[in-house]
Amino acid sequence: MFTKVTSDTNQFIKLARSLLEKKSRDKENLFIVEGFKLIDEALAADFSLKYLYILEEESQNNIELNLSAQEAFKKISTTNNVKKIFSIPEGLMKKIVSTETAAEALAIFSKKLVQQESSNNKIEADFPLSNLLANLEKVSLYCENLQDPGNLGGIIRTALASGCENIFLDNCVDIYNPKLIRASAGAVFHVKFHEINLEEFLKLKMNLNIQEKITLVATSPRAKHAYYDFKPENNEKIILMMGNEGKGLSEKAFSACDTTLNIPINPKVESLNVLSATTVLLFHFQSFNKRDLYRPCNDL
Repeated sequence: MFTKVTSDTNQFIKLARSLLEKKSRDKENLFIVEGFKLIDEALAADFSLKYLYILEEESQNNIELNLSAQEAFKKISTTNNVKKIFSIPEGLMKKIVSTETAAEALAIFSKKLVQQESSNNKIEADFPLSNLLANLEKVSLYCENLQDPGNLGGIIRTALASGCENIFLDNCVDIYNPKLIRASAGAVFHVKFHEINLEEFLKLKMNLNIQEKITLVATSPRAKHAYYDFKPENNEKIILMMGNEGKGLSEKAFSACDTTLNIPINPKVESLNVLSATTVLLFHFQSFNKRDLYRPCNDL
């Protein structure tokens, strides 16, 4: 069942290590997922598993493997009858993970295409923009120039938790960054992403406005209205615009917004970070978009 690998010169070890870098992820169209729980999430979202690496001591002890490994065995067994499940020592696992501590398992998956749109380049993906109008929820999110994978990963987790499943990305950190995947707690596998620049985004918004009322909302400490005073109309759809960690939204993006809201905070605190501000706004908007699927949060 397992192929034992002990050398860091092995081609599959080299491949896994290379995928820590964005340029290799783009070239190979692959990415890594660390830990059984996140592997489960990727499998549940129908990502295609390529290779699975499990710590040697776990495979030797013949422990009851996690569901992700069981699913992996099923998928791999029907793929050209090639063994693609590797048993590796802890020292080797540490060389292919993005954390200091070796994960119990690491998997390599194929990417799903992210929808991209520009004047000269249109790529059909799993969630094409041409079908966006029919799938746009009450609340969507636009992220501009977010560069910290921890921030964007946390925002993606918050977005999914609040019912926001369409996220527009403009010059943001790679969604397949291992740190982002961890920060999102697997939510990144369940969200529809659309890579688009501001100019094309505003054109899309204009086209959508023909049939729908789309309101672009941004935050500003200078805004006259607090977020809790904002109540969308029944037929109104909101796209929350959030910008770079240090600079905020670009002037052009901010000027394009239809509404700006402030988040009142204790004067002893200078400001909220982008993750905190996004969380406040998305869950406020959720109150106008109640759905039966929501359940109480168990987090402390």
